[in-house]
Amino acid sequence: MEQRPGIATIAIVIVIIVIVVVAGAATYSLAVATSTSTSSAGQSSVKSSISTGSSRQTSTAGMATAGMATSATTITSFSISSTAGSSSLKTYTATFNFSLPLGPSGELTFSNNDTVKVYRSAQSASGSFTFFINPANYSGSGSGQGTMTVTTTGFCSGKTTFPYTFKIPDATDILGGNITVFMGDPTPANFTVPLTCTATPSPGSATGDTFPFLSTYPNEISVAAVPVTVIQHLAGNISYAFTITPVS
Repeated sequence: MEQRPGIATIAIVIVIIVIVVVAGAATYSLAVATSTSTSSAGQSSVKSSISTGSSRQTSTAGMATAGMATSATTITSFSISSTAGSSSLKTYTATFNFSLPLGPSGELTFSNNDTVKVYRSAQSASGSFTFFINPANYSGSGSGQGTMTVTTTGFCSGKTTFPYTFKIPDATDILGGNITVFMGDPTPANFTVPLTCTATPSPGSATGDTFPFLSTYPNEISVAAVPVTVIQHLAGNISYAFTITPVS
């Protein structure tokens, strides 16, 4: 009977060990659960952080895109500024008229080459043109239009009136100096006067009824300042006048 207390003691120890083991397992389970929860929370936090990071990256990308758009706008702004610069071009308008003895002509002569009869033509024109000069490079261009009348008188006579246009391939204001305008070839390039003749011109003496003409006269004009009006009467029944006025 004295051995039973030893058995009881062993039983108590076993019970204690079981309690400790169970408690340890519970603690471990709780720790694992806590760890898992923490890990899940951590994953959630990481995911949230990544998601937030993506959102920020997207936002940053959006800002970058916006920046690009702003940059593009700036470029457009430059383009507009350049276009606006075009509006600062110096623009001029002008009117002109001229008259000169040019057109169909011919003569009738004796066999001894003494002239008997002649016919001659005169052309007169009036119109306007516009041109610009870029202050950045002191160069520009323009265009114009006019109406020309050609009258032929003599033993052959006739008259024609027609509109025409012309280009101004170059207009310069070199280093703020004289304004020089160069007139280009006209369209159409020639004219025809329907002639009625009372005699046949001597062979080789007539120019025919089709004739080339100048777009405006003179083909080059140069002035020191504007606004200006120039009137010239030259020898040989040549005269011309023009007025140039700055617009901007």
